[in-house]
Amino acid sequence: MTTRKPDAGAGDYVFSPDSEIWRINRHANGLLFGPAAVLLQVAHPRIAQGVANHSDFRNDALGRLRRTLTTVNRIAFGTRRDAEEMRTRMAAIHDRVRGESAPGMPGAPRYSAFEPDLMLWVLATLIDASIKGYELVWGPLPTARRAQFYREFRHFGAYFGLPCDAGPRDYEEFAGYFDGMLHDDILGSHPLCAEVAASVVHPSGRLRERLLGRAVDFLPIETVPPHLRERLGLQSTAGTRFRMAVLRRLAPLAFRILPKRLTYYPESYRAERALQVL
Repeated sequence: MTTRKPDAGAGDYVFSPDSEIWRINRHANGLLFGPAAVLLQVAHPRIAQGVANHSDFRNDALGRLRRTLTTVNRIAFGTRRDAEEMRTRMAAIHDRVRGESAPGMPGAPRYSAFEPDLMLWVLATLIDASIKGYELVWGPLPTARRAQFYREFRHFGAYFGLPCDAGPRDYEEFAGYFDGMLHDDILGSHPLCAEVAASVVHPSGRLRERLLGRAVDFLPIETVPPHLRERLGLQSTAGTRFRMAVLRRLAPLAFRILPKRLTYYPESYRAERALQVL
């Protein structure tokens, strides 16, 4: 990981500490909906095929979430140099994710990680997870802040390879797009979706992965829409609902009383210390 120079100023960063990207994402509240974001991503069959064919998803199912978080945070809280490094790395990774579509796969006969609609959907799930995680901990996010967050995220998306002018033009359009996607028949429409989703919720790799999966399996189950949960072959139980209810009560308190060193992402904590705004 790149070590930032101690004398880096606010102008060296892609986003400033008073940006909505920092305000909403500096705390790790997005983790509360991170697993749901991954489920929504792999619910798209063409993304599920890319994950199935180009990663060890059965033994490292949570690795996608960790890698995504690292990439997002290096851009959101990093210097311009950090962000450009991540842009180059992401392009190289995406360039390898291509191949022949599986039988019954909707869309073109060949898939690619560079398909704009797939990149847009991945970014959309991250926007949704960020807002929902923030609101669970800190309360409702005003419309004006949502709108600004979306404007900043469009700029953020350019580092993933998505042009700034791609996708919905404003937050209102984005909300309509996202709701439409949630109810689109394409999500969960191929057997690969349920197969990859099962590995996300119930990892079967190393002991650490299995234990972590059991500890947080209720999160993706209880934070995706019920109709998609059913389509992906997942089941809500009294146990998962109880654990989610406990989390909803405890998370706001925990984020308020624990030291920032424990509630911030490492990247945001280091950035704010470097800028002396912590």
